[in-house]
Amino acid sequence: MFYELGDYMSHFKIIKDLVKNSLYCSISTITKDGLPHSSPIGSVYIENEDQGYFIEMFTKGFVNQSGSKACILAVNTSLLFWLKSLIFGQFKTPPGVRLLVTLGDRREISDIERNRFRKRVRPFKKLKGHKLMWSSANYVRPFSIDKVIPVSIGKMTKHLES
Repeated sequence: MFYELGDYMSHFKIIKDLVKNSLYCSISTITKDGLPHSSPIGSVYIENEDQGYFIEMFTKGFVNQSGSKACILAVNTSLLFWLKSLIFGQFKTPPGVRLLVTLGDRREISDIERNRFRKRVRPFKKLKGHKLMWSSANYVRPFSIDKVIPVSIGKMTKHLES
């Protein structure tokens, strides 16, 4: 099941909230040698129905060519979301989403984007790893969304599939 762009727009808020509630996302590409490659990307932002960007920090080995196709996986990591779903035996919304995207050119982070990112990681500011992991948020990678594929988890998501 996938949403074409028209269907996606009606599900935009659900998908934007899901990505926002994902503490961890990953991006998968194909290397120059034709091998699959996945990298963690901690901060994905959906700007509108067909565009977003991510902070590019942990993408060593990542095919970073503009126009490249990629798949971004985001899973809702909210404990309350999962607890409610397990109690009721079904997910109210998809627990995750695969965004099939076309990558744009890497560029320097804007002040607005840097402040948005700092706000997101602020709860961890007093921890040792905060500075080690997130002090180098200097670049973003924009992308355009080509397709959206909700994550299916058997019987608990069956009612969401069409």
